[in-house]
Amino acid sequence: MQSTQVKNMILRSRHKWFNRYRLLPILFVFLGACGGGGGSDPGTTLPLPTPTPVPPTAIADSTTNHAFSTDHFTGSQNCSSCHDGLRDAVGDDVSIVVDWQATMMANSARDPLWRAKVASEIKRNPALQEEIETTCGRCHVPMASTEVEFSGISAALFGDSGLLHPDNPLFDAANEGVSCTLCHQIEDSAALGSDAGFSGNFTVAFNFGIDRLLYGQYDNPFVTPMQNQIGFTPTASAHVSSSELCATCHNLSTRVVDTQGIVTNQSFPEQMVYTEWQNSVFAATDSCQDCHMPLATGDMTISTRPTNGLPLRADFAQHTFVGGNTYMLDILGQNAQALNITASGFDKVIAETRTFLASAASLTLENIVRAGDDLDFTVRVSNLSGHKFPTGYPSRRAWLHVTISDASGVVVFESGAIDAMGKISGLESDSSPGQFEAHYDIITSADQVQSYETIMQNVDGDLTYTLLEAATYRKDNRLLPTGMDKTLVPGTIQPRGDAMTDSDFVGGGDRVHYQIAGLAPGNYTIEASLNYQTMAYGFGQDLFIDSDEARVAFFEDLDNGARMRFELISSDSGSINF
Repeated sequence: MQSTQVKNMILRSRHKWFNRYRLLPILFVFLGACGGGGGSDPGTTLPLPTPTPVPPTAIADSTTNHAFSTDHFTGSQNCSSCHDGLRDAVGDDVSIVVDWQATMMANSARDPLWRAKVASEIKRNPALQEEIETTCGRCHVPMASTEVEFSGISAALFGDSGLLHPDNPLFDAANEGVSCTLCHQIEDSAALGSDAGFSGNFTVAFNFGIDRLLYGQYDNPFVTPMQNQIGFTPTASAHVSSSELCATCHNLSTRVVDTQGIVTNQSFPEQMVYTEWQNSVFAATDSCQDCHMPLATGDMTISTRPTNGLPLRADFAQHTFVGGNTYMLDILGQNAQALNITASGFDKVIAETRTFLASAASLTLENIVRAGDDLDFTVRVSNLSGHKFPTGYPSRRAWLHVTISDASGVVVFESGAIDAMGKISGLESDSSPGQFEAHYDIITSADQVQSYETIMQNVDGDLTYTLLEAATYRKDNRLLPTGMDKTLVPGTIQPRGDAMTDSDFVGGGDRVHYQIAGLAPGNYTIEASLNYQTMAYGFGQDLFIDSDEARVAFFEDLDNGARMRFELISSDSGSINF
């Protein structure tokens, strides 16, 4: 236990550090828990060959010691001794650390796309390196970031003294990502769920030893075992089950840097998942945890120690943090050795993710008719999730793939075909850098593709993939959740571009009308699918411009061998005698 004098000295250092580095909010959160995903589903009709994996060149790193301890945190292995080996009322394994270890939360610091994008942003704005590394680490290496905040030492990520270097004393805390004693120590502060609490501005109390409180969902916890085992005191607080807790890192704005590298006073809403949820019908009935941490079956004990005397608890939230990022989960699992990952279970998480994605949206074909010489039909897409679809990090997109085949099975019309590397035919952003695909109410030709996405632009109005230079969205036609009125929501989540004036684009979904001319009389089959990608092709190609940077090159190798370019979300088919 430190003396009051030492604590006060560290607090002064903490405030000095905190004020210095509020220049830029957190830039990147790649957590797949709130949408994200990519992969070629075996059920899709597209014959996509699997590229031959190329072994990546590993960057010097190390495996994580999950039994670490710092002044304010402890590693997941120390928690697993009591919170693994759990079974619910029907005997299913709901072990906390086992479930968590193969999620994007656990691998937020190992995520090679995140590391590559941070490196790319630094390369493009080298004068802001210190601020970029400091602020990007706030949500991806939050335990190490918090210890840095308390002590005032360097918060750099890269380099020989960076938090991600094996010789750094906070390396293990950094590499364990978003872990147990981070989330469960976040205070129920006045800022939680407000602008002041967004962009990584969570609060962890400056306590030591058993004065460190771990907040949980249950009243009257048995405190002695946890105090003796890991030196924390469990206590009940409803805020750990609230969306406001998640909002700390999943609502974030970035300060805009102009094309001369000058930081402006303007902010950019990089992702606003919590605000989207607030403006949906789900805000009245479901929290983030209700969807992303599904309940275990029946009443159960939530610890294996002591072996008797513990009460049965209802509504235990499983720590699966299920989302949509099959693309990255598969890369992590397939390249575990190169990424120094010791966790297992990625295949299980991918399967759960696919099931979860299938519940996020639906597609139906409607009104298939002949109108004069045209074949007309409508594709109705419904957003079933509690936020925009897709939501979160602006590399993500969903799109419609529509084919018309004649009686012999020959495709006579196709919009939205994707190749083995994730490039969509006819989509402007995939074939012409600096261009983007419009939002459509009516589609009449194969080179028109309905793509639900965000397109960023800089202060000069030019398209950009550089997050620091993003000033506004040129296009944002991501599917709105049910209950969202696009004319009344805050500007940070309002649609941009033609979706704003499209009367068919409303809260809960969209209708796209297809009017296809030039077909000979005969029988035709229409097939339509809604698909989803974690990393849009154009986003990746822009990132790989910086492949002379080692972390970008490393990730490009991983991407070249990626097996899951997209996920099929929903599909429907119909026929007509034309």
